[in-house]
Amino acid sequence: MLFQLDYKVFEDRRGDSLRAFGTFTQEQLESLTSDHGVTLIGRWHSLGDGTGTMIVETDDFSKCAAFQFAWAEVCYMTAKPVMTDVQTREAIQAHFMQESE
Repeated sequence: MLFQLDYKVFEDRRGDSLRAFGTFTQEQLESLTSDHGVTLIGRWHSLGDGTGTMIVETDDFSKCAAFQFAWAEVCYMTAKPVMTDVQTREAIQAHFMQESE
């Protein structure tokens, strides 16, 4: 399953979090998600307001929650399930485009 994680860095932790993030290698950043059993699909940041979005994949939402808890002292984070275009069309076709009997 895919999940969209939106975050906002706490204002009083912004400088610390930027410095910490800036010291990570790409491998370290990737292991931050994989260590929790989630696969990072992509991550986008808005530096001006300390927000961002990432898409992760996991077969178990508790793994996604564990990743969120790891950042609980640095930022507010929400998660919601999302689908690809293909998955969305398949769901629409299966549930909304069936002919009435």
